[in-house]
Amino acid sequence: MNIKNVLVRCGAPALALALAAGSAPGHAGPVETTTGTVLRLLADVSGLVTSPVGDLLVGVTQNAGNLLAHTTVRIQGRYLLLARGTAAFDMTFTHDGQQRRVLIVRPQTAVAGAPMLLMLHGNGGTAENQANLAEAPDLVAAQGLWVVLPEALNGTWNDDPANSIGIDDTGFLADVVQILTVNFAADASRIYVSGLSNGAFMAERFACERSDLLAAAALISGTISGGLMNACSPATPRPIMFMDGSADPIVPYDGSRLGVRSAPDTFAFWLSRLNCSAAQTMTTALPDTTVDGTTVALARNTGCGSGGEVRLYTVNGGGHAWPGGWQYLPVPIIGRTSTDIDATDEIWSFVSAYRR
Repeated sequence: MNIKNVLVRCGAPALALALAAGSAPGHAGPVETTTGTVLRLLADVSGLVTSPVGDLLVGVTQNAGNLLAHTTVRIQGRYLLLARGTAAFDMTFTHDGQQRRVLIVRPQTAVAGAPMLLMLHGNGGTAENQANLAEAPDLVAAQGLWVVLPEALNGTWNDDPANSIGIDDTGFLADVVQILTVNFAADASRIYVSGLSNGAFMAERFACERSDLLAAAALISGTISGGLMNACSPATPRPIMFMDGSADPIVPYDGSRLGVRSAPDTFAFWLSRLNCSAAQTMTTALPDTTVDGTTVALARNTGCGSGGEVRLYTVNGGGHAWPGGWQYLPVPIIGRTSTDIDATDEIWSFVSAYRR
């Protein structure tokens, strides 16, 4: 998309003409001096907007209030807890003949060149539920990034190439990245992907198939399927981290579920993909800060020929959960949610160290 076209369609022809004028070499011209204003306008626009993948339907921006630490807003009838200083909107577009939806949580004051973290919900989840579970707006408020939450069709991601459900989710996520970088001026060198459960497996598939678009990946309560392991050949393997519970009844840590590999095997697979020396793996017990029946150990390897790293956080006694989030289902169903570590903070600390 051309930013000038967006501004014309949104009733800002003067800014559009300024952008079209460009700038002379060695001088700060209109593009440089109006970027912040343009991003603010683009972030608050609603209605039909032209994009590189066709027309976007952009919803009205919801803003957090200034008096309280958090404000509950509704987007498409769903509740979202925004932190002070953040805003959110959703957008839909057609990909592969299907209407697809994306929720975006951003700082209220939008600036050019912000990093973007894609966050994929679990099976049967929604973008708003994932944002609330991970406290994504708090991360946005603290760090200034944009958290982008695409939604799966019928709540399920097509994460395994050997057991395809016929939906082009890899292409959909690639379209989302293109929209972010073109329409909203995201920093293309700082696009990251993360996910929970089914969303973790999909994030991993995206890291396998479109490493050219990413700087790093992070998976919570996910390992790797046999089908993806056989097909995964990233052009440029990116740094990746896993956080898995040893008592996860849904994605077993030991790989006892048919078609799913163990957490240690997944860690070893990615060590090989990033050309890491297994002998340089260091394992550390992290502080046991709460009495919740869990502890956390971190296996970390930075001795990788790719220049990246691979991490495996083992949540001993932990279940199929987002550590630091709430217990979204009873312990007999998903196991314990650890409060010794905050998955959201760990994800950002890890991925933000890398650029593409």
